[in-house]
Amino acid sequence: MASFHSKQNTFLIGKETTFGTPVATVKDIGLIQSVTPANKRVYTKVRAAGSREIQELVAGKSEIGLDVEVLIQNGRIFELLLGTKDSSTETTGDWKHIFSIGTTVPSFTSEYSFNADTDAVFKSDGLKFNSGVMSIDQGGILKFVGSVAGQSITTSTTASAAVISALKVLAYKHLTLSTGTIDSEASVGKLQSFSVTYDQGNTPIDAGGTFETQEIVEGDSEFTFEFAMMFENLTQYAMFLGGTTPQSQPTATGLEINANNGIALGSGRREFNLHLTGIQYEEPGTPLSVGEVVIQTFKGTATGLGTNKCFVVDTVTSAAFF
Repeated sequence: MASFHSKQNTFLIGKETTFGTPVATVKDIGLIQSVTPANKRVYTKVRAAGSREIQELVAGKSEIGLDVEVLIQNGRIFELLLGTKDSSTETTGDWKHIFSIGTTVPSFTSEYSFNADTDAVFKSDGLKFNSGVMSIDQGGILKFVGSVAGQSITTSTTASAAVISALKVLAYKHLTLSTGTIDSEASVGKLQSFSVTYDQGNTPIDAGGTFETQEIVEGDSEFTFEFAMMFENLTQYAMFLGGTTPQSQPTATGLEINANNGIALGSGRREFNLHLTGIQYEEPGTPLSVGEVVIQTFKGTATGLGTNKCFVVDTVTSAAFF
């Protein structure tokens, strides 16, 4: 038998109505770059006096999960990550989907499979995002990397066909980062790279009488961010200090990351926007090396989503979203 190749892969999802109850997997979440299954079975080693050898391996908890990297094309992944799709509004074929942080997040089913003479299919259910990272590097493409945990997995030999969307991706040239006074943020200028991480604070719930996770409970969520820019002035450093000298409590600011193709809404616009509020810079850096330009780096935390929340403009209709 021939070895499987990435060209044979399918990765599709479906949003569940009930946690752990599998649903049809027919929706794509963008252009898949990598999938790393993280499945584990915990065993207890039983030993006994009088012997050096293990007497028995007792099967315990089953841990199901995966990491997925995707180039962002549509907004489906953000409903699963943040929890709530507030609205979907059409303007001549362009759909703007707005997302906010929910008390809970939806669970989903995934199909990770390979099409061959004899297919190989892994279908996982009860999946929830533990965390997600949106990032872009100089000259790169806007991408999402998510860490997922779930309840159960099954295998079969009938794979679905891959779904490759024709929607255009968003690149470094489309990117703007704005910081400053909340709701009046201004562009930082020569941005080099950016990443923002959203952590769910999830807790898996186990129970006697079963080896599978029975529930995944969302906990305290948190946005953290990091970006690098050319060092040209003290504007960003002043936000760290709270002015020209250190303040006991710097004024909280806002941060908004936007990537769009520059086309008007209703004429083929593609856009990703994330607005964070309550920003505090926790760790600035201005490393210097002889013969090189100077780049500033900043790391920090946000209290949550800002006025503009998170939104994506794509061509996925409200009816076809999930």
